[in-house]
Amino acid sequence: MTVLEQALVEAAADARSAAWDIVWHESIDQGSAVAGSEALLPWLASVCGRFAAGEREKALVLAGLIAVDTVDGERERHAGAIAALRALTLENLAAGASDERIFVYLQQAVLGFDGDDLWGRRLDLINDGEADVECPSCEADLVVSLDPDDSEIEPDLSAELAGRLHAEAVKAGFPEVAAAVGLLFGRGVCPECGTSFSVAEQLAA
Repeated sequence: MTVLEQALVEAAADARSAAWDIVWHESIDQGSAVAGSEALLPWLASVCGRFAAGEREKALVLAGLIAVDTVDGERERHAGAIAALRALTLENLAAGASDERIFVYLQQAVLGFDGDDLWGRRLDLINDGEADVECPSCEADLVVSLDPDDSEIEPDLSAELAGRLHAEAVKAGFPEVAAAVGLLFGRGVCPECGTSFSVAEQLAA
């Protein structure tokens, strides 16, 4: 039995097992899924289905990171597991996340299950409190604050996704996350050349 195989046995038996650290290490490298880790999606769906909502948060976050990196053919192959994981994550969001950071990670996981290549990876910039973007005009490197108490970004919730994420955060009782969503989809002005830009569009560029 390999180290990962043993870790899977132990992790499945206990949501708090240190074996989950091994599963993460073997599956994710610098925020991206390791090749072949999509094979864990059915296992994750099964395990998360047995765990209580509060026990499966981090496992669902892991599954979202794997899913967003799963290519089309493998995504179709594991469609059932991805759908089950998405449903479980929505249940967790409805039940209430343990804290605002986990809430953002769970929102990001849903987008990962949906195959959103941008926000399935980058929504957690909200947890970082800032985003690195490039001015579309003068190409200056900019760091924009996503801190609702200290940001020059003009909030914008006109995009359908922004409105949805904002509403979810408000309903869940995380007003700072809700405000940060508006900043992530908002507009800034380059201090170097005065060009107005969309934070979301520059992140996608």
